[in-house]
Amino acid sequence: MNQYAVRIAQITALLIVMSVSEIIAQTYPTTELELEEIVVSFEVPKAVVSDIFVMYDGKTVFVPLVKLFSLLDINVKIDLLTRKVDGFYLTKDKKFEFDFVKNRITVFGKEIPYLASNYYFGEDDLYIKISALNQIFELNADFDFTMLRVFLRLDENFPVYKKLKRKIAREKLDQEEIAIKDVIDIEYTRQYLSGGSLDWVLSTNPIGGRNKHYYNFRFGGITLGGDLLINTGGSFGDIDSKIFESDQFSYKWHYAFDKSTYLTQAEIGNVTGGGALSRTLEGGMVTNRPQVRRTFFQSINITDFVGPGWEVELYIDNKLADYVITKSDGIYDFSTDVFYGSSDIELRMYGPNGEYQVKEHIVRVPYTLIPKGEFEYAIAAGEGFEFSSKKKYIQTNSLYGVTNKFTIGLSSEIPLESNQNTKPLYGLDATYQVISNMTFNSALIPNYVNRVRLNYSLPSVINLNAGFSKFYENSIKNPLGANYNVQFAVSSPIKIFGQSLGVRYNISHDNYDISTTTNMNYGFNLSANPIYLTYIGQYKMNNSFFQSDNSISSQFLLSTNFVKFVRPQFRIDYNHTTGELEKYGFFFAKRIFRTSQLSFSYERNNRSKINTFTVTINLLKSFADFTSRVLKNDRNVSVNQMQKGSIRYDSQNKSLHFDRRSAIGFGAAIVKPFLDDNYNGVMDESEEYLEGLRAKIKGARVNVTGSNSQRKYFYNNLRPYEEYVVQIDKYSLDDPMLKPTHENYKVKINPNVVTSIKVPIVTASELSGKVERQLGTIKSGIGGFKVYVMNLSKETLIEMPTFNSGDFYYLGLIPGSYRAYLDKNELEKYGYKSNPPFIEFEIKPVTGGSFIEDINFILSTEVTEPDSEN
Repeated sequence: MNQYAVRIAQITALLIVMSVSEIIAQTYPTTELELEEIVVSFEVPKAVVSDIFVMYDGKTVFVPLVKLFSLLDINVKIDLLTRKVDGFYLTKDKKFEFDFVKNRITVFGKEIPYLASNYYFGEDDLYIKISALNQIFELNADFDFTMLRVFLRLDENFPVYKKLKRKIAREKLDQEEIAIKDVIDIEYTRQYLSGGSLDWVLSTNPIGGRNKHYYNFRFGGITLGGDLLINTGGSFGDIDSKIFESDQFSYKWHYAFDKSTYLTQAEIGNVTGGGALSRTLEGGMVTNRPQVRRTFFQSINITDFVGPGWEVELYIDNKLADYVITKSDGIYDFSTDVFYGSSDIELRMYGPNGEYQVKEHIVRVPYTLIPKGEFEYAIAAGEGFEFSSKKKYIQTNSLYGVTNKFTIGLSSEIPLESNQNTKPLYGLDATYQVISNMTFNSALIPNYVNRVRLNYSLPSVINLNAGFSKFYENSIKNPLGANYNVQFAVSSPIKIFGQSLGVRYNISHDNYDISTTTNMNYGFNLSANPIYLTYIGQYKMNNSFFQSDNSISSQFLLSTNFVKFVRPQFRIDYNHTTGELEKYGFFFAKRIFRTSQLSFSYERNNRSKINTFTVTINLLKSFADFTSRVLKNDRNVSVNQMQKGSIRYDSQNKSLHFDRRSAIGFGAAIVKPFLDDNYNGVMDESEEYLEGLRAKIKGARVNVTGSNSQRKYFYNNLRPYEEYVVQIDKYSLDDPMLKPTHENYKVKINPNVVTSIKVPIVTASELSGKVERQLGTIKSGIGGFKVYVMNLSKETLIEMPTFNSGDFYYLGLIPGSYRAYLDKNELEKYGYKSNPPFIEFEIKPVTGGSFIEDINFILSTEVTEPDSEN
């Protein structure tokens, strides 16, 4: 019995000892495990590749938390005295703390169960078991012993990845700024007679249209140095047809004056002076308005204090425009351009300790404002219709920018024929931008109208318009006897449960001598994929001395992509006044082949008791649009066919270009590269054109003809008289030895005709060299070192890294003077001195190019010489 009691006591004591040991093991971080320190590779795709020290226990690894988070740019700090590690993960609200004095771990506001075997507190870092790291911070890391690698899956929210993306965006911005320096201005050449463009429309009605057919031609070209536009049309097919319809004939000749601020444009034909009293006149006009509508308004400075060491990026309409790293004063300062319309200015600020701030400001500039101190005028004279007869008038309009937020204008209309009912009119109008989102317009025209309008716009929130007009007795301008008009409109996009609901409301009230009229429109658009619903409501009220008439109607449009094959749309029109379903029907369209579309619609009109079926086929070819429509109802059948397109004649290259889109009012360009053997920038008789050179012109629509080495690029849809920067793709030619002498050209586009841009191409030269590090008498190549080569005449920069052997090579240098040097930041970082500091060389134009060798640099460690003074 005593032996049994002794045995029980021994087992109990052993259990107590083991329990205490376990408690101690779980209470204090591991310090006496058999851990081996090894070097492994730490990799995060697209972000980090670095060697780190880890602790290995034979099964898994303990990774250094502070080192890893530092490589990921995650805020972390360690206090070895208090045995504490803390910081915040990705955002400042996600704090973490490891306290090994209190044996407490708090992550994101929650306390994590403490297990000492997961941690090892080293001399300079906290090592954490990789499985615990994954669990605590929801990461996806693993250890591969065969490759000696810790691999962490990329999270795009890692600060180091965001920083890398910012760096790439900034380098791209810097490269764009460097590239834009190499811009060659092509001198504007005025053409005095040149064939241009023709827009054509032909409509035939073989069934149900009395066999009457119509045509319309619009011609645009260059005549006497100005652009000429002629419009004409007519009909044929029956006895009432006229091949030439005089009322469809119109013309305008426009001349642009170069480098003149007092007179910029002159027009003859159908002209208008603009302003509150504007009307179309058949005569002439002169003005000093900009030839191309203003886009730039003013430059502004954006400056504020944020703190030293912050990275501040300036985005304009979600595009990086500039960046700065604040200095010791903590102030950022940007100068940026403001354009007409709405500009979204956003500042993204990144602090040195992981902070992140965003400031956003929307700048609106109404098109009715002109910059401070600017003056514009227009004077027009000619004949205009007054009822059914023509009268002669002079019209004037002028604008002056009092401030950048206040513009005033004066306008007049003076009849040149005496008539007791036609009197001169003079008006004053003004635009005032009260605040950024609110604009006030007014017009005061005695004996005609006084008008005020207000607009308030907060993008993606609300748009509001209100107006009031008071009319006066005027048999010419106010023949219906209007007294006043009131308008109000509001629209707003609303988000409901993640779905978009756009609501709108509009009301207009007119008061006349004998009647009043009120029109109200309201509705909404609901986009709840896969259902799209549109509602349009209308209310009309007419009251007069003779009768009153009120009506309310609704229209519903429902479409869905449940049936992706056709995506049908249904329509219902309901008259609330009569309580009748007036119309209903459906519509669907289906794309057939690559360039065709078939559509079918049905409509039932309950008032007339007529069913209407319509089948339409659209054939969209590159050179023209063809539309055929068959309409059948209970009474007749009709067939209509319409074809339209445009033809543009390139007089310099003797070629025709066909397009299904309009060509009138737009310019076109073609890039013509030629092999410039003597490097004089001019195409000589012995030199030949090349094919296949691609360019980028902002806003242009590109047509490509030919294939492979015979590709030709034709650029359409260019605004006339606009200066475009043509960015040459130097890698687009099939032969890598051929390079353009310049990468950017600035050219002014003529309207309606084709502008040829001749680009000199030369045979490129090759460059090679080596970067070596010297230690005593031993030299060894250094890989990954950046070598810069600057074109001294164009101030463009080429960057190339060295290979593992230290060699570097580049193909693509054009004739010119160059300077090669090493990255100064890398030299300072590693404490090297470059010998020589730079190498200058020259590439001369040689047939077949040349080869520049031995651009070699020796790196040595900078050593401070001892003081030689006695």
